[in-house]
Amino acid sequence: MPKRRKIPTPVWERDHGAISRPFAGRSPRFFGAVAVVLLIVAALGLIGFGFLSDYIQDRNRPGSAALQIDDSEYTVREFASRLKTFVQQSGGAGSQGAQPQVAIPSLVEQLIAETVLLRFASEKEQGATDQEVNEEIAKQLGVTADDPNFQTRVQEELVRNGLAEQQYRDKIKATVLFKKLSDKFTAELPAAAESVHYRQIQVATLVEADALLAQIEAGADFAELASQKSGDGATKDIGGDAGWVPRGFLDKATEDALFALDASHITTFPTETGAFVYQVLEKQADRPLDEDKKSVLSGKAMQEWLKEKRDGLTITNAMDTTSGDADKIKYVVKHAYTQ
Repeated sequence: MPKRRKIPTPVWERDHGAISRPFAGRSPRFFGAVAVVLLIVAALGLIGFGFLSDYIQDRNRPGSAALQIDDSEYTVREFASRLKTFVQQSGGAGSQGAQPQVAIPSLVEQLIAETVLLRFASEKEQGATDQEVNEEIAKQLGVTADDPNFQTRVQEELVRNGLAEQQYRDKIKATVLFKKLSDKFTAELPAAAESVHYRQIQVATLVEADALLAQIEAGADFAELASQKSGDGATKDIGGDAGWVPRGFLDKATEDALFALDASHITTFPTETGAFVYQVLEKQADRPLDEDKKSVLSGKAMQEWLKEKRDGLTITNAMDTTSGDADKIKYVVKHAYTQ
């Protein structure tokens, strides 16, 4: 007869006595203790994983994004280095302008402006050569670009400010472009503009301004009241005379109020911090621009251009002091405000 083959017993039918025997007869208290131990081990594992995760995040944080502007990224490490320089240039950590709630948003705006300049200056036919960048670096370092020690000084500056060379050169290039664009916007100003010559009295409330207006309309001298009542130190001693201003020089609300007045007319004007009495003395439709007004007009034109370009960018700001990444901000503050 053929030999019978022995069919192995399925696993689920095998005797598990060898495994279960050590637990046989154990009390419920034993199994409860085992469960507690297993829970403790699991909890310790989760805690360990949490510490490991935090450790990895801490290690990676300096290289993560602090500010993302389209495809341009400023890392947390770079932002901290830039902030440290910003604080030093603002008078040190104790100065009001260097406090984190002021300095961090200011630096964010500066970096956005730099990105706009680097990306869009060519649209205004402006650029910066390597030689121009070197000359600006040399100027800031107090040397000349052909100085034999120029490269040594540059490397020392890189160590001091904590930036990579390309990051530093981009920063300086933005400075060169800013100066060139400022000159261009100034050159594009018209030779003349509609202008108004006026005088003013600054007071704390609209009630005070209306009272002064009533006195002037009753015959009181505007200049004398200005010298006695005005809170504007720049004009009170000259009868409140603010001189000539062209359209675009003042804020729009003030400008609209003044340019709506005829010569010799007086009005009161409320502001968020007080009120004014205004009197228009003269108006001209096409008055040559004063040199001291050109820088303000060109600056406003450039800011409008920067804002237009900025509005077209996608910006992710982890440095927002109200809604940003608290851990990244903490890292930046720690490294920027320590020696």
